[in-house]
Amino acid sequence: MPKNMRPPEGVESWLMFDGVCNLCDGFVNFVADHDSDRLVKFGAQQKHMELLKRAGAPTDLSTLVLIQGDRHYVYSDAALRTMAVLDWPWRGLAAFALVPSPVRDACYKFVARYRYLVFGKTESCRVPTGDFRRRFIDYRPEEEEADPISST
Repeated sequence: MPKNMRPPEGVESWLMFDGVCNLCDGFVNFVADHDSDRLVKFGAQQKHMELLKRAGAPTDLSTLVLIQGDRHYVYSDAALRTMAVLDWPWRGLAAFALVPSPVRDACYKFVARYRYLVFGKTESCRVPTGDFRRRFIDYRPEEEEADPISST
């Protein structure tokens, strides 16, 4: 894996995704399942446009956005840097960062262009429940007490 793919100790990783995209939702589920250290938090781009603007990141839903501290990453860099914090063997996929970024990003953009056609989309962003809810950047523990399904 290339050096410096993982954030420095103590820097959070926020993965911002298209909340109505089934492919993106599947990637978020995959990351949550293979991030045993719970290093990545999630947020639907539709809900966090202001945060994306403050980070200087795209707001057009054309890419995943990974925010780590004061830096943001898009396209294949966002996906591969996310993979770099996952458990082994998935972390090894970050080695694809050795492929030149124009090649990686062309592939990423091709898939992104057709993601709704191939994988479909939902009418609205899903509402996370239970333990998965705690992985979202807008999670508030005080809301959990009033939510009867939060412990599921």
